[in-house]
Amino acid sequence: MPKISRYFIKSGMLYLLFGILVYAFSEFPGSRWDIHLMPVYWHMIALGWITQIIMGVSLWMYPKGKNPAPKNGSNLSWMAYFCLNLGLIFRIGSEPFLYLNRDLSLVPFAFSIFLQFAGILCFVLEIWPRLEPQSRK
Repeated sequence: MPKISRYFIKSGMLYLLFGILVYAFSEFPGSRWDIHLMPVYWHMIALGWITQIIMGVSLWMYPKGKNPAPKNGSNLSWMAYFCLNLGLIFRIGSEPFLYLNRDLSLVPFAFSIFLQFAGILCFVLEIWPRLEPQSRK
């Protein structure tokens, strides 16, 4: 298994753990939060856990084609990993505060959207050439 796949899968498992903890804290009886944690929970589960597990497994399992990627992963796949995770961190840090202090949290929130989009785009550019039909001999 390539190193990049291990990083995606381990990060996905951490997002699952922390996403469940965020949900548990937000729904704990008697807790009253002034911030909205449910969008954070859904981003941690959908993009942090599910998407990263899918990305890690697909980078591992899809055939490399004519130009095999380095054993540790290509630059594009590492860029996808860092952009997606940095975008998620900015999102987790800014989204709960959008309703309390919009002026302060809008720039990191917008930056998180850009980074997440860039991460997904890098992943698509990495995986797309691998989706060619196999030639019959």
